Amino acid sequence: MAGAPAAGVPAASPRSWSLRLDGARCDGHGICAVCCPEHISLDDWGYAVTSSSPLREGERSLARARRAVTACPAHALALVPAPQRGGTRTNPEHTPPSRRDPALPERMA
Repeated sequence: MAGAPAAGVPAASPRSWSLRLDGARCDGHGICAVCCPEHISLDDWGYAVTSSSPLREGERSLARARRAVTACPAHALALVPAPQRGGTRTNPEHTPPSRRDPALPERMA
């Protein structure tokens, strides 16, 4: 459909955005880091790592982040409204084992 936003790119415009990475989908192509190097880097294995800093409307980096989201062949990136207060919490269970912090204890069964 012409004029419709690409998957993962919202049509609404809040004041700030965050990049959300689905680590299980990331295949390590690295296209995102080329499109938006100020907010996306690659780890030692070539998988994407996103910055926690918000992207604000009117900034060039937001346009680059949108380009990274649409360019990702694995559809592992999305732009989501940034939290209004406090930081985001991460759940180590949703992180692939190769990226878990070894200092964190494993969940007991």
